[in-house]
Amino acid sequence: MQKVIQFIKGDITFILFLFVFSWVFTLKNKIGFANSWDDFVFHPDTSFWVFIQALCIFLFIHLVKKRIDKTNTNLAPTVKKYLLFFGISLITYLLITNIFGILISLAFNTFSRNFNSSYQITYKIFNQVIDFTIFGSFSLAYLYSKENINHKKRLSAYEASNSKSKIQQLKAQLSPHFLFNNLNILDQLIDENKELASTFLSQFSDLYRYVLKNSNKELITIKEEIIFAENYFKLMETKYKDCYKLIIDHSIRSSKILIPPFCLQVLVENAIVHNLGTIKKPVIISISIKKGIFVTNNKAIHVNKKNSNGIALKNLSEQFLLLTNSSVVIDDSKDVFSVTLPLIKNINND
Repeated sequence: MQKVIQFIKGDITFILFLFVFSWVFTLKNKIGFANSWDDFVFHPDTSFWVFIQALCIFLFIHLVKKRIDKTNTNLAPTVKKYLLFFGISLITYLLITNIFGILISLAFNTFSRNFNSSYQITYKIFNQVIDFTIFGSFSLAYLYSKENINHKKRLSAYEASNSKSKIQQLKAQLSPHFLFNNLNILDQLIDENKELASTFLSQFSDLYRYVLKNSNKELITIKEEIIFAENYFKLMETKYKDCYKLIIDHSIRSSKILIPPFCLQVLVENAIVHNLGTIKKPVIISISIKKGIFVTNNKAIHVNKKNSNGIALKNLSEQFLLLTNSSVVIDDSKDVFSVTLPLIKNINND
């Protein structure tokens, strides 16, 4: 009984539609049979039994669909599948209703009256087919729409889950990338200046705690990421003092934009690693907001620059594509390298 109540609650809107349509359908037929308002006779019980018939057809189709779906591995709703439901339901419905009618006629000894001619039998079956076609079509259209919506929800949930999993994998790649690059700098500082190496290691340990804390987050505020990028830049100044400059537009700090963790740090790191700044000709890294988050630097390429596989930028592009369905825009000209990140608004603060 509880299952029946849950079933009715789940489809109450459609059941109410069948109820209203049954009354309109019956009223239309009664008006059509009458030659005038004086001939018009309306029996409410007729509408009630039409509704019961419509409800039975809906329940019958639902049961047939449920039974077939158990053996069907195709989860997506298709027109072909629903035509199969309709065909099987119609044939089974005609068999059951007519066999039941014959049994009732035999039980009450009315068989000769109810089945006395081929015309009467044909007319009865024809009416059953028409009724089933009308109410069955409504039922199938409703069930198709309902299943299609549920399928899209499941697909959307799966894609969202898959995207989150992929994003976490991409972040997991950035963590060792950050670690190994900075350990290489530390190794160089140990040979050059042990006191600077000690300062570098202390600052680096604080930064890496931030990396571990935020590695599982999908998005953070741009203010948090700017603080991290600035702290990372100060760390780099330990080795490359006055060879690089970081300029951040003041308005970006109060922005309500969200951003994936480490993305600004990656771009600052990219500018430092791939350009040889000097005190006389420093590499200037600028972060501002235009149509997106705009990060740019002038180019001062290493003479003996090693080829890079660009894993950090590829990683960043994939993250934004998964999060915003928009690509990162990279402009690599002769003198300037720039990256524009798509905007992600913080809807909780809008």
